[in-house]
Amino acid sequence: MTNMPKERRAGPGYLWPVAIIMIAGAVAGAFAGNSDGLAETGGQPLPTWAGPVAALVLALAGMALYIRLNREAWAGWSPRKRLYWVTMVASMSLGAGVALTLQVAQGSGDLASDAPLTPATAIIVSAIWVVGMSVASLFYFRAVDDHERHAYYLGSVAGFHAFVIACPVWWVAARASLAPPVDAMALFVLTLAVNLIVYLWFKYR
Repeated sequence: MTNMPKERRAGPGYLWPVAIIMIAGAVAGAFAGNSDGLAETGGQPLPTWAGPVAALVLALAGMALYIRLNREAWAGWSPRKRLYWVTMVASMSLGAGVALTLQVAQGSGDLASDAPLTPATAIIVSAIWVVGMSVASLFYFRAVDDHERHAYYLGSVAGFHAFVIACPVWWVAARASLAPPVDAMALFVLTLAVNLIVYLWFKYR
């Protein structure tokens, strides 16, 4: 029956990968803060790529250790489950690669920056994002079960409504000088955050 409690399956936990990503992000933030401090005091700031590269190396090392410690559990996974997690890791790597490329190209660690980019950088980043997300989505839907697919659909609908409600309100308020100009990336983050929260709620409740 669909209302029966799910059996908890033994296997690698999900908290360690999340912790590794959070620690890597903190390392990147620490590098950026240190670099800004050096610049403010007249010192030589660190290269823009130093923080993202250090975070990426730390994340890869942490994930490699995590995989090694749980290799016996993963050996018993089905091909479908392996495809799911390969897709997840590839998607996160894609996002990290795009973020690193933008940070290096714009000379700033602020991913929300509107600093100008060269046409070549814009084309490369756009191509990576479009192709990568399209391929990842295809493999994702081949790997997920009906329960997760349903949670994904509900999250997508919630994210869509968050966008169509917030965008016109912000646009009208900006025209009346009641709010700053509409920020595409802020709306993107809002949509993604609502999507993720609703998706996780229906997946794990």
